[in-house]
Amino acid sequence: MNAGSLTKSAKAFILASGLIAASTVIAAAQDVPVSLGTPATIPFSAWYIAPPTGQVTLGGHAFNLTSGNLVQLPTVSGTSQSYAGSYPNATAVYLLLNTYNTYFWYQGAVVGTVVLTFSDGTTQSTDLSVGGNIREWRIGAASTVNTLADPATIQVWSGTAQPGMGGGAAVIDMLTIKAAAAGKTLTTVTVNDTNTFGALKIDLAGLTVDDVAPTPTPTPGPAACTPKHANDKQKAEAEKHVKHCDDTDKSDAKADVEKDDQPAAVERDDD
Repeated sequence: MNAGSLTKSAKAFILASGLIAASTVIAAAQDVPVSLGTPATIPFSAWYIAPPTGQVTLGGHAFNLTSGNLVQLPTVSGTSQSYAGSYPNATAVYLLLNTYNTYFWYQGAVVGTVVLTFSDGTTQSTDLSVGGNIREWRIGAASTVNTLADPATIQVWSGTAQPGMGGGAAVIDMLTIKAAAAGKTLTTVTVNDTNTFGALKIDLAGLTVDDVAPTPTPTPGPAACTPKHANDKQKAEAEKHVKHCDDTDKSDAKADVEKDDQPAAVERDDD
């Protein structure tokens, strides 16, 4: 392979690499924080000392905590809370979730669900199991379920509970729910409180959705030459002065050969 061919190959490789990199960036998942709205009525500051506020990143994901409030289920209006939207190619949902009054007798109990609804009418439901993927917010309390067994939920913030709430260590946990099927549009996230016994409540402090922007189809650039009409003599005759692809390839090859065949310049010694 001569130098000219190597140069062409290198250019093609660089172009292809650039297209791959661009496609990767375009297809990257993006966080879409969801405001909890008017159902969020309990101030973070009433429970936590110096809690996170505003547009924050917790557990590597963006959340909108600008209201400074959380939703506690059941609310005065019901045992579930839904958030509607349109999230194409949704890949995951992240919820800041804990429980309140999580006494030890709730260990292992399913006290709620998170249901994802998609535009095609299908749903995906995740159980909220005490000690599995959800636990007490005030882990410094005694006689409560303060640990997690499911890696889908991780602790993303730790601090101290207000003295009026009992003080001690307090946390915010994040539950990750991956979309079971790719390429769907998520339309609703619903958190349900299904507990029918005792004083346990579910606290939703934040919600964000990961979706992926559609990758555009690459647009080919203009052709550098005109393809020959192999079986159409009339068109071939009409375009006999047009530079065709075969002619271009031959010209390039001939130029490369001529360049390689030229003798090297001989240095003169004038001494």
